[in-house]
Amino acid sequence: MTRHSIAPIPPGALDLTGPAVRRRRALQRIAMDVLEAAGFAEAIPPTFEYAEIFLRAGGPEIADRLFRFTDLDGRTLALRYDFTAALARVAATSFADVPPPIRLCYTGKVYRQEPGRVGRPREVLQVGAETMGEGGLTSDVGLVRLTLQLLHALGVADFQVNLGHVGVLAPGLAALPPERLVEVRRWIDRKDRASLERNLAPLNSPARELASLPFVIGRGDTLRQALIDAPPEVRPGLEQLLALDGLLTDAERAHVVYDLGEVRGLDYYTGIHFEVFATGARRAVGAGGRYDDLMGRFGRPMPAIGVAFDLDALAEITT
Repeated sequence: MTRHSIAPIPPGALDLTGPAVRRRRALQRIAMDVLEAAGFAEAIPPTFEYAEIFLRAGGPEIADRLFRFTDLDGRTLALRYDFTAALARVAATSFADVPPPIRLCYTGKVYRQEPGRVGRPREVLQVGAETMGEGGLTSDVGLVRLTLQLLHALGVADFQVNLGHVGVLAPGLAALPPERLVEVRRWIDRKDRASLERNLAPLNSPARELASLPFVIGRGDTLRQALIDAPPEVRPGLEQLLALDGLLTDAERAHVVYDLGEVRGLDYYTGIHFEVFATGARRAVGAGGRYDDLMGRFGRPMPAIGVAFDLDALAEITT
């Protein structure tokens, strides 16, 4: 009988010692130094909150992903599912009298169950930043630049930011019959062009555009080409991406790819959204975007934008 069989740890949990710990602590220090120098103040929300806080932010679809338990008062609590919801609550309460923008950064663990996804970690060490009360293109560009700055500072040599905009696919998805929405989103996520073309060809625009738009992936020239024949409902999202591209430097553009087929997070984000992929990593090492509707759910409506990095994934590919 092995020692691990005598005292096992749950699937998705990690024992970290020695170099693995030192690497993560070094990454935390580097990232937090960058964020604090950029004007973000560190916040440490509790490890658990009322489950309703996370459900208010993420919707009922995340209910099965929460680690929930009941306290002695009979209230349902949950381990921290993400920092964004917690910091939105903090900005709306503890910072209620502070004029925007409010810039907060954080580092710590989040806890997520992933039903049906064997091998996914259930606790993840993150670092990230949120800006509440600042909207517009300048803020979007600032977040992309901050993301690139952090990746360079963390020593990630080969990476790509896959950047999209909710406004590109949202009109087509909204035009679908409700009973078709789930399967169409699944086909888009899987890049199943055949199923999309077969099922969407008979529909009217903008729903029909879902058979082609998710496969638009490339640089600024690709966006300009897509804009030529884009329906009116789609054009604002494409134009915003092109405006953002026009403000980036050549060095910044080298790491940015526009991917219009990203559907994960569409119910959460309201504008730009992105994932970060790095050579050698087995999953995305970061994600972020604009979520202008979230703060209103906590009683203080204002635009907001943020990014989070998976330090466990980054620790495996940096030295």
